[in-house]
Amino acid sequence: MTDPDRFTHTVARCLTHGTDTRVDPVTDIVRRVLEEAPKAPERTALEELNRTVTQGLRANNVQDTKVALVYGGATKIKGYVFEAPALPEIRGASALLEWVNDQRIAAIWRDHLGDDLGSSLIIYAGGGSFLAFAPAAKGAELASLIEQEFTRQTLTANSVAVAETFTLLELRYGCRPLDFWVDDFLREWRDPQMRAELEAYYHAPLPGSMAAQLDADDIRAALPGRTLNDADIEAARRFFNRKQFGELVTLLATMFNRRRDERAYAGGPRFIPLYPMLPWAERCDSSDVRPAEWGGTIAGETRAYSEPSARKRYVGQLIKRDDERQTGWFRSTFAWRAPDDLRSRSWETQWEDFLGAKGSNTPYGRALKQHREIVPSGDLSEIGAASRPDRYIGMIYADGNNVGRLIATLSTPDDLRRTSEHLSDAATDAVFSALAHCLQPAEVRRERRRVVVHPFEILTIGGDDLLLIVPGDRAFDVAQRIAHTFEQSLAQRIPAPPGACASNAIHTRYAGETLFTIEPYTPSIGLSAGIVIAQESAPIFFLRDLVEELLKRAKKLARRYAGQHYYGGAIDFMVLKSITMVTDSIEAFRAAAFNDDFPALRGPRRLTARPYTWHEFAGLLETTRALKRGNFPRSQLYRLSRMMETTPGVIASTMEYLYTRVRQNEQVRTMLMAHIEGSWRSADMSQRSVTPPWLPTNNNAYETIWSDLAEMYDMVPATPEERS
Repeated sequence: MTDPDRFTHTVARCLTHGTDTRVDPVTDIVRRVLEEAPKAPERTALEELNRTVTQGLRANNVQDTKVALVYGGATKIKGYVFEAPALPEIRGASALLEWVNDQRIAAIWRDHLGDDLGSSLIIYAGGGSFLAFAPAAKGAELASLIEQEFTRQTLTANSVAVAETFTLLELRYGCRPLDFWVDDFLREWRDPQMRAELEAYYHAPLPGSMAAQLDADDIRAALPGRTLNDADIEAARRFFNRKQFGELVTLLATMFNRRRDERAYAGGPRFIPLYPMLPWAERCDSSDVRPAEWGGTIAGETRAYSEPSARKRYVGQLIKRDDERQTGWFRSTFAWRAPDDLRSRSWETQWEDFLGAKGSNTPYGRALKQHREIVPSGDLSEIGAASRPDRYIGMIYADGNNVGRLIATLSTPDDLRRTSEHLSDAATDAVFSALAHCLQPAEVRRERRRVVVHPFEILTIGGDDLLLIVPGDRAFDVAQRIAHTFEQSLAQRIPAPPGACASNAIHTRYAGETLFTIEPYTPSIGLSAGIVIAQESAPIFFLRDLVEELLKRAKKLARRYAGQHYYGGAIDFMVLKSITMVTDSIEAFRAAAFNDDFPALRGPRRLTARPYTWHEFAGLLETTRALKRGNFPRSQLYRLSRMMETTPGVIASTMEYLYTRVRQNEQVRTMLMAHIEGSWRSADMSQRSVTPPWLPTNNNAYETIWSDLAEMYDMVPATPEERS
């Protein structure tokens, strides 16, 4: 059985599960639909295919001609993982959720459907969600077992799983194709009152997708006897873009959302865990909303835990490789035990496997050979200790662009499985590669002795979604390398849409060379990111809220460039010198501090140029390093930044910048002319900046990188390799 036939055979086994029917004849019938049927059949051919397939299945004693798809995962993940303010519990909560989603689901399928069938039915499981085939009679039962399993293992994490049965024809052509086909669609499309609703559901195909590549003659053949103009052809492409396997995933996602909100939709009632806080009970120190069931000392701290919080801490200790003596507090009190394979599948274990193989010759891999023993970081202070300046950490939150829309337009389960694997592999390899090239093992003081630690924390890498914490002065370099590796890797695995721009062909605001132009690629899926750098004492949940908002702003810029056929990602960042810098949303803070109304850009000037494309961000890092290497006075950097904030317009601050430049020595003057005036420009090539360091925008306004340089200056080493 070749790889493309995997789910063809799997669907056939679902149809014959629990019967004595031979699988091979049914596999041939399934193949006729999923692999050999035309992409755009006419209605009569579709009806004939349905009759032939139904008769063939009945002739082979297949009574139930449908198969189930089960979809679900954890909900309110942020509330569960970041319920606790401490890193050990956050680490344990994240690991426990990932283990349930990635391992226990497959185990449930094997336990109830047999070892030889169970795992083969999983289309994907990762990133907090899963999708799997099941025999029609088993779908609802398995969905219920998934919800029970999340509660059984975590006690408080919310989850939702839904199941629906579909015919073979629906697996190939989307929901109920016999009831509504392309001829019905075009009739409704020509009604102006219906078109707006149809456009919202039948969106235009992405460049390079199956529907976009459909030949006009194939579409005309699907509508015999009709005269079709170009507008009709494009409308039909919208229809065929939606009517494929991805539509079923969209339906299941809608069911998932309704069940999450209504609790009793699409299955039996959902039971949400509740631990009432009695007036006389001691509060759990971690959650502050549940009664404590254990109290004592852990790692020198006096703590009181409810069992859900205790499980998080216990798993966090196992991931950190604490021994039985250190975890005895949990084992002596609670009956639950973490699975044997949880520690072996931790990010720390996968990281060390990477260093022993592909990463052995990286700077981190070579440095690792000099240390006899190295352990995971115990808390944020040990990560912050590796930063220069010390006591700063950087939180990086990144996510792929338009992945959901891509998934919704995939034609087959195999396409979905391969795409999911590509995304997961690219994200994991990118994170490990960036850490191995940008970090070094750090020596810290722990319990009156010196130990060597991995100075980072991977909270999650789920599909195209990743969240990690690194030393503050390394956050920018790590994020940049992750983006370049991720996008370049996917460009090789997933073809970019026709007409897509390469990373060295798009017009941006930075004119210099960076890694993105020296090693160009044509991104198919971009990675956008938010970065927040703050002191190690900053509450993680607070940083998580900020970095999520930064990511959303970066994605807005990425969408603007997608309109120019560039599908790479973007980045936004913030450096917090004190927690009180931001007491509201980033949007409100920047509107007040920088006159920033991105993406509208209606004001006369913005005191920031954030967010940036990755090429621009690499240029910003190089500009910052050039200022440091050229010994540009830090006092002048901050003085000019304050003047821009307090002086209206751009002329006065431009004159002050030019006056400051003239007063510097020749080395600094040359550096400023090359890295400020010569490298930064308007993204609109027709507009040349004559007011440095201000950049004209497309709507008669100005923006500047100067405030961004001042904010990030202390967190950027003079060279990427510098550690002190």
